Amino acid sequence: MKRKIISVLLILVMVLSLAGCGNKSSDKGTETNNTSNTDKTENTNTSDNSSDTKDQIWGGKTGETSGTENAEFTIGVVIHTTTDFLCSKLKAYSDYIGKAFNVKFNYYIIENFADETYLAAIENLCAQGVDGVITTNFSGTAVLQGLKICEDNGVYLGIGWSQVDERIKDQVYASKYFVGGSYESDYKAGYDIITSLIDAGCTNIAAIGYEPGITCHDRRWEGMMAAFEDHPEVKKAGEYRGLEFTKAVEDFLASDDTIDGIAITLLGIEYTQEPIKSAGREGQIKIAFCDFSENCQEGLDSGFITSAVGGQYVDIAFPFIFMYNTLLGTPLSEEKVEVPVNFITCKTGEEFSNYMKYLHNDGVYAWTVDELKQVIKKYNPDATADDLLKMGADYSIDDVMARHANQQ
Repeated sequence: MKRKIISVLLILVMVLSLAGCGNKSSDKGTETNNTSNTDKTENTNTSDNSSDTKDQIWGGKTGETSGTENAEFTIGVVIHTTTDFLCSKLKAYSDYIGKAFNVKFNYYIIENFADETYLAAIENLCAQGVDGVITTNFSGTAVLQGLKICEDNGVYLGIGWSQVDERIKDQVYASKYFVGGSYESDYKAGYDIITSLIDAGCTNIAAIGYEPGITCHDRRWEGMMAAFEDHPEVKKAGEYRGLEFTKAVEDFLASDDTIDGIAITLLGIEYTQEPIKSAGREGQIKIAFCDFSENCQEGLDSGFITSAVGGQYVDIAFPFIFMYNTLLGTPLSEEKVEVPVNFITCKTGEEFSNYMKYLHNDGVYAWTVDELKQVIKKYNPDATADDLLKMGADYSIDDVMARHANQQ
């Protein structure tokens, strides 16, 4: 009871502080080489906002759940949406996992990636009485503040889609409430989307990325810039980092009619297809990007897309496995572990078709419940964190096809 009272008091403090805090996300992007600033923000990665005053204060929405209602454990999930191609599949996977292991997932939908928004979400979930919290894209030194909130409430924390910052890793790992996490090879993904355009014959490539401050996008951007450095024979048409991706494409195409490639650190086809069509440049420009969508099949079949990188809905399984073992009192390892997880890279329509068939369509998942039981000590006393590391390293379309071919 004392802990709950403290939680309520902390919530009130957070509400009052948020009322006076600014959002670290900027409404303007950073551009070079013929792109322009603008005041209008376009960010389809955020959920639609209610006019409800509480939602405005907290900077997000609660109420969505998956898994089992009357569960043994409840785990909060902080995420930016549950409705797009990627996150709807992540939620479906958590529902599948939760029903199998008697776990309920409470989703907290954040409207932006500001530190204050994450901290408010964690505080809110702790006040609801969850046993653990899994945060996606939570990065930087604010992780320490989020972990402190969890420690004060006796709640475990796992992180997905982002690696713990090296500057604070020792402190984070020292906490008994940090269970572990997982992250994707974002640097390699950024590097590969540039080289895929070069391999397809592109010689003048525009680079577009999410605004600085989110670890996964920052690393994708670093990979893109490294690929340009390694290929000086290719011209970089310009750089844009912000939130107005469609406007950036329009500006690039209006200022340079020799651009033949566009690389983007997020949902590329949604932001590039219409501007290219409007500029009369169809068939002249190729694109490569991170994050799959239902529109990838046609673009890969036609050659418009040279590379699409995604498949990271599986990320939810890794912090969950760490947390579930810990909640059962049988942690996988005394040492804290973060699992590097491969992306799925599709360069042909056939590869994407196989991805959909074996990994993404309704009812199919990268690892079945029976396979996940092998990394839970309740079912397999010999399970170790090394097993999770191997799962992340082996993850690929071929790996899943080999394991699940008989199911199709």
